[in-house]
Parts: sequence; C-alpha cells; structure tokens
Amino acid sequence: MTRSPGAALARFGAVVLSVAVALGVCLAPASASPAGAAVPGAAVPTTSVPDYSTGPFAGRLCGGGRGDFVCVAARAVTAMTQGSGHRADAVAQGRTCEVQSGLWVCFGIESILAQRGGTTYGDTFLTSRGAEALAPGLLAHESEHVRQWRLFGPDFALLYLLEGTDPCANYFEIAAGLDAGGYTCP
Repeated sequence: MTRSPGAALARFGAVVLSVAVALGVCLAPASASPAGAAVPGAAVPTTSVPDYSTGPFAGRLCGGGRGDFVCVAARAVTAMTQGSGHRADAVAQGRTCEVQSGLWVCFGIESILAQRGGTTYGDTFLTSRGAEALAPGLLAHESEHVRQWRLFGPDFALLYLLEGTDPCANYFEIAAGLDAGGYTCP
C-alpha cells in the first residue's frame, strides 16, 4: 500500500492536534466566534481544579506507581478516540465541529447523545446549539468533564450514570461547576 506524503502529513497534523487538545493546550482564542474572531473581554474563567483523590471514586484513578504513565496515557488516548469517533459521526451528518478554548465542540447534534444543553464524550462536547461562540463558563465546565474522562477512563460513563440524572446531586456535575454548566439548583 502506497501512502502519499500529503496523507502522512495530514495524519501527523491530526495526531499533533489531538495530543495538544488532550494536554490542554489552548488552540483557539479564549472565546471565539464561528468565524474565529475573539470576543472582546471574554476569557475562560479560572477556577480551582477539583481534586478527585479523596472523592467517592478515588479508587478508580490511576495508581500513581511505576505504571501510572501507561494508565494515564491509555486513558488520554481512550478519551481522544471516543471523542474523534463522535466528531467523525457529526461531520458525516453534515454538522460542524471546531475547537473553542482547547475543547472540541460539535454543533447541531440532534440526538439523545446531546442531552440538556449538550454532553461531553471523551474529548468532545456535543451540543444541539447552532455554531456559535460558547460562554467561557460553559467551556470551562465541559473542559472539566474532558478531564474527568481522562482521569477515570472508560469507566467514566458508568460512574457518571451511577451518580444519577439529577445534575444538582451528581458528583461529577458538582465538581465541574453547576453554575458554569447552566444548572440552577435549590
């Protein structure tokens, strides 16, 4: 099988982009319009990073020993793979996907997969909204869900469901920031 240098370069670029997003490298302005112009005064809010090492699912984190790098890398690759699968499906359906503040976002998703205002799968946020610049707080909230996918690996979906569908009582939604996620709780 012969591969062209252009195809190899495209694959290399996709890998570099995926790794950069996985490592949290900001690849877009803090808040970008669909045309890519920065929105004046909009920045992703800085909040304290949740510590999951003492939470109810601490035992599901990578162990911290000699094999920790392999565990962490495998979980990051799993999140990238899952996210890229959802992006491929979205693009195949004619939807738009772009990076906003280092987060992959796919717009116009009409599926049970985009519950409420949207849902993060792996490293990708699926939303039913049209292509638009998302609020910095929402981007920070969904970026924390990406971090949760990377920390808890393939078990994250099950762990999330075990917490229940009420976002106001869900450990992972609380950790990601209820207000930033658009949730109003009593």
